[in-house]
Amino acid sequence: MNRPLRVTVVTNAGVLGGAELWLLSLLDSTDRLDVDVVMLGEGPLGDQFRRRGVPCVTLPTGRTGAAVAASAMSLARRLRAGRPDVVLANGIKAACVCAPAAWLTGVRCVWAKHDYTHPRLMKLLATLTDDCVATAEGLVLASLHPRAVLVPFPAPEGTALPREAARRELLRHGARLGAGPDESLLLTVSRLVSNKGVDDAIEALARPGGERWRLAVVGGEAPTEPGEQSRLAKLAAEAGVSDRVDFTGWIPDAWRIIPAADAVAVLTKPTPAMPYPEGFGAVALEAMRSAVPVITTPGPVADRVAQPGGAHAGIAVPPGDCREVGLALRRLTDGDTRLAMGSVGQRLTASHPGPAECAGRLAQVLSEAARLPGTGLTGTVPVSVVTTVLNEAGTIDRLLGPLVGQLVEDGDEIVVVDGGSADDTADRVEAWASKDARIRLLRLPGSGIPAGRNAGVKAARNSLIACTDAGCQPGPDWLARLRAAAAEPVPAGLVTGVYRVDGHGALARAMSAAGYPVPEEARRPGPWTRVSGRLFGRGFDATMPTGRSVAFTRAAWRDAGGFPEHVRAAEDVLFGRAVARAGHRVVLASSAEVRWEQRPTLRRTVAMYFRYGEGGGRSGDPRLLGRDAARAVAYAVALGAVVTGPRARSVAATAFAAYVSLPLARAVRRRHWEAVPLVPFAAAVRDLAKAAGAGRGLVRRDGPERAAPGGRDADGREADRPDEEGPR
Repeated sequence: MNRPLRVTVVTNAGVLGGAELWLLSLLDSTDRLDVDVVMLGEGPLGDQFRRRGVPCVTLPTGRTGAAVAASAMSLARRLRAGRPDVVLANGIKAACVCAPAAWLTGVRCVWAKHDYTHPRLMKLLATLTDDCVATAEGLVLASLHPRAVLVPFPAPEGTALPREAARRELLRHGARLGAGPDESLLLTVSRLVSNKGVDDAIEALARPGGERWRLAVVGGEAPTEPGEQSRLAKLAAEAGVSDRVDFTGWIPDAWRIIPAADAVAVLTKPTPAMPYPEGFGAVALEAMRSAVPVITTPGPVADRVAQPGGAHAGIAVPPGDCREVGLALRRLTDGDTRLAMGSVGQRLTASHPGPAECAGRLAQVLSEAARLPGTGLTGTVPVSVVTTVLNEAGTIDRLLGPLVGQLVEDGDEIVVVDGGSADDTADRVEAWASKDARIRLLRLPGSGIPAGRNAGVKAARNSLIACTDAGCQPGPDWLARLRAAAAEPVPAGLVTGVYRVDGHGALARAMSAAGYPVPEEARRPGPWTRVSGRLFGRGFDATMPTGRSVAFTRAAWRDAGGFPEHVRAAEDVLFGRAVARAGHRVVLASSAEVRWEQRPTLRRTVAMYFRYGEGGGRSGDPRLLGRDAARAVAYAVALGAVVTGPRARSVAATAFAAYVSLPLARAVRRRHWEAVPLVPFAAAVRDLAKAAGAGRGLVRRDGPERAAPGGRDADGREADRPDEEGPR
């Protein structure tokens, strides 16, 4: 297993509510996460973390905008120092602190949404956070986040106490359970806040139907409503039922004592401070699994408990209506009714995921948000590595040598497809194959890269395929990273790796900075990197892979129709977009890295970009064409501005400076000082060559593809004679 994912968890005040118990349960059930915690208020939650050996600090945060902003700046300093892989904001207040801090420091942020509060903030948080996990299906939609996924409150692991043992545990915590056979027990488990409806349960005991019931209130006060228990106790005294109401305080693993009850009440209601329904209702889930009927109010909990047109696991009552609660208690006085509803509850919750499955889902979301899928996992699925070659005698040994060392699972193999090399490339591959049966050579004279890859995939023996090119230098753990990403609980159909472009000489380094992102920008994008990526489209994109570093399943390849053979450039990007359109998940693995060298001359670089654009033009893909067309229009407008006047020139110069600022920053970070003055020129050459190629590709879209100017084919190799140039 590779190292765990480093996660900073930011949680609201240190109370022990449903959101906090969800978090603790999942952290207890995975070893994939290396966690430190920042709490926005002190409380018993801190003791729970410290008991588990989790580093925990408190950052007291008030409820005003100024207090949240101050905490965000403090958190930003902590993130810069700690450099976690990702931040988990557990709750809306935590997200309000985390989102700006993470955005400023370049740390990816995942927001955990547990309730329906603060709907006006949803759009902003959905924009500022990278991903979102929601604990109920309704919350997925309410988050407004385009990448929100469901990670529900897990079903408890293990079994609850038998009824008599559970009743003894309640007695130990101060409950006064009646000995009479006619007395039934109603249970509430929640923080003592006014919107939980505990007061309705108390008053129901004094209403018709509640005479034979007593109430055990499990839970402690919240910092936001001190004195709530005193208010409830006073209410019980005024209603004349104080002898039938007991407050036990918080009980660890309270779900284990639910079988002591004859019914459980989840009576969430709107209040001026909290006018929203229950987000998930973990207590209802736990009661249903223990075959205990649930009395609840309309909302997501009632939708599970009292499904329209189906058998009911409980009774839904109007919010704030203690009379209806009393009538529900009257119905549940009948043992056969309780037994029938309990059986329905067990059936409805039988397939609900447990802690390990939910923790796996959370770890996957966090890893993928960090652009590090598979972190903390060791993949064991065999992989077929497919590579296409043509006249690669000078590079093939440097590719196969490192790759052979990464074939560590039974069934791993390398399939090399030769497109008709005129040098001794095929002989060199045959020599490798004679020493290692895991290497196979396919001869396919006249085939381009797309046809070669498709042939290699067809010949491959495994369902997981990885691709790279001769001329690339895969990192020592390249294949392991792709394999681990494929081992996630919900595997992706396409895993897009990354590449790092090297170059020798000022111009090559300038072209590298202008034309290609670096893996660090995927893992830790600063504010301008994010903005520049959205404005100008320069960045790694999981849906737009390169054949230098990619893995996919055979099913995804089949559903996408394989690599498109009607183009001889941009086939990998078109393939990735087809996989996504086919409904397969696509993820970016920034740790699956290869290196390759930028073209050494300006002529060859221009030819390469021209072919890239031509492939996009011939494909007719709106995204590829639109990007190149937008750049062509921008240069035309800039040229017009030059002759229009000083103000227009100033605007054009400012816009171009913004456009090349990120490439300039790359050159500066690498200390390629000699390349800095050439970056604007390199950016213009790249864009104009691609735009010109796109235009020609679009014009010739319906005709046969021919060799590009200068005698080179679309693979970046000589069309008529050998060329030792690396991959495109």
